[in-house]
Amino acid sequence: MQWLVIVLLLLAAGLIVNALRLWRRHGWKQKKHLIVMLIVLAAAVQIVNVVLVSKLH
Repeated sequence: MQWLVIVLLLLAAGLIVNALRLWRRHGWKQKKHLIVMLIVLAAAVQIVNVVLVSKLH
């Protein structure tokens, strides 16, 4: 079960990195919706991660 927590953490970090990369390449105005969607997905993954960690301990 701990491998799932690590995978979810890496997934959330990857989503945030992709959002930052889009922002730097294309700017905020051109890719606003996609950047916000990636950040919201990362937050959702982190919520699932926190729930899993709390159930493990």
